[in-house]
Amino acid sequence: MIRYAVGGIIKSEDTILLVKKGKVMDVEKPMEVKPEWDFPKGGIKRDDLDIQEALFRELDEETGTSDFRIIGELGTLEFEFPAAMKEKLGFERQVTYMFLLEFLGDRAQLQPKTEEISEVVFVKIDEVDELLKLAETKEFFLNNLDEIKSWIVLR
Repeated sequence: MIRYAVGGIIKSEDTILLVKKGKVMDVEKPMEVKPEWDFPKGGIKRDDLDIQEALFRELDEETGTSDFRIIGELGTLEFEFPAAMKEKLGFERQVTYMFLLEFLGDRAQLQPKTEEISEVVFVKIDEVDELLKLAETKEFFLNNLDEIKSWIVLR
């Protein structure tokens, strides 16, 4: 079974927003995982009206604000869940629709509304791949780096 999700690579000036995830919340009881830096992303829920509503709901949960503007789409980030996660989540893999966004608010607004996220930071684009540890996420970022950099410079 496939879990469909949304996520964003978010810029503010010449930096990219990352969140530190240490729990999985889409299970009966929150599941602790090794804290990792990632882009804000999460599952599409049945009551989301469309993919953009799902994206802004996720961003609000993970960053504390929905003060973002969609610039464009980057395609899908796909990965298979580790065995323990497959059993807990009931999904074998995830397909995440990734968007390019711009943060329009004040950085002081950034306060996660979920236990899943312990920190929200903006980092220089050249430091992002050093912080990303999940192989598929890092590969997706690096494969789209030229487009992301041109987007940051042009906007």
